[in-house]
Amino acid sequence: MNNKMKIYACLAWFLMLGAMTTSCSNDDEAGSNAPDEERYTGDAYEDLHSPWVKNPSQMTHFTRWDCVLFGSYPTNEVVNGSFDAVDDYALAEGDVIVDAALFSQLEHAQWTDDDTEINGTRYHRLKGDGVVTCSTDREQHYRWADPDAWHYFAYAPVKWRILKISGTKALLLADRMPDTCPFHDQEEVVNWSGSHLRQWLNNTFYTRAFSNEERAAIKTTEVKNPANPHYGTDCGPDTQDHVFILSNDEVFASSLASDYGFYAGSGIDDSARRFRSTLYAKCRGAWWSSVEGYRGNSFWFMRTSGYTSSSITYVCDFGYLYNQGTAVTCDDAAVLPAITVDLEKANYQKTTSVESTDVNN
Repeated sequence: MNNKMKIYACLAWFLMLGAMTTSCSNDDEAGSNAPDEERYTGDAYEDLHSPWVKNPSQMTHFTRWDCVLFGSYPTNEVVNGSFDAVDDYALAEGDVIVDAALFSQLEHAQWTDDDTEINGTRYHRLKGDGVVTCSTDREQHYRWADPDAWHYFAYAPVKWRILKISGTKALLLADRMPDTCPFHDQEEVVNWSGSHLRQWLNNTFYTRAFSNEERAAIKTTEVKNPANPHYGTDCGPDTQDHVFILSNDEVFASSLASDYGFYAGSGIDDSARRFRSTLYAKCRGAWWSSVEGYRGNSFWFMRTSGYTSSSITYVCDFGYLYNQGTAVTCDDAAVLPAITVDLEKANYQKTTSVESTDVNN
C-alpha cells in the first residue's frame, strides 16, 4: 500500500491537498460485525437477484451481481483507420470500431444536437471544445491529435449492476463509468445538493441516456447525505434525484455497503470498488491508471464531502476510498451513476453477471 501511495503522491490532483499518503489502517472506519456467510442481500424479481456475497467481513470477500441493460449512451468510437489515442491496456473489446465507410457516412450525415442515426444506430459527435479536458500529451488521458476534428461515437446499451432489489424496485449502479464531469464548476464551498454534477446528471445525462419510456420507469430516489464519517464534514441536505452517485457509507465499512456487495470491513483495497471508464468517458477527459495490477481502471467521485466543504471524496483505481478527498473542481474523475427503477415498468434486458474479481486485482 505505501508504495502505491508514493506513486500517487506525485500526481497533480494529490498535490492540491498535500499529505495524502495515509495508510488504509489510519483512514478506514471500523468494519461491520456481520457474521461470515453466503447469502443474497435482498429480494429477487423474476430471474434477477440482489447481490450474492460470500464472507462479507473477511478479506476473502466475494460478490456476484446480476446485471441488466437499460438505456443507452455514446460509448464506442468509430475511426477511419489506426487508433492510438488511448493505451491498448485501457481499452475493452469493442471500444474502437474501425470502419472507413461508416466514418465517411458520419462525416456527411445530418446532425441534430450532435446526434444522428444511421441504419437504426444512434451516433454522437464531439470536438475538443465539447469535452471536460482536451490535451495532446497529458499522460493517461485521451490524446487529441486535432481538437478541431470531430470524433464519432456509437450509442450502446448501458450495463448496470443490481445493488439491491426491494419488491419491484431495483437500485442500479453502472458497470462502467459512461462519462466524466467535475463535481463542481468552481472552487467554493459546495455539497451534493448544490453541485454542478448533480444538475448535470439529472438533466444532460438523464435526457441523453434514457428515452421518455425509460424515464417513466425511473423512480425518484430519496438520497441521504450524512456527514463525512471520518472528519464530520457536513454534506448538506437530503435530496430527491432521478440520477445520483453513491456516498461513503454505501461503499465502505458498513452493513449497507455489505448489502450492495462491497467489503464490510477495513484494511483492504476492495476489488468490488474497482471500475473502468468507457472510451467516450476517456475522450471527454477521464483519467486511467498505468499501475501494474490496476491498469486501465479509473477513479470515481462519491457524493460525500471530504475533509473540507470544498473537497469531495473518491474511490481510486485500486478500490481505496479517500475520505480526505480532492478538490471539487477535479477535472478527470469518471462518473459512476446510480438509479432506482421499477422493474415492472422498465424495458430492460438481463445480461451477463459481474463478479468482484472481474476488474483488475
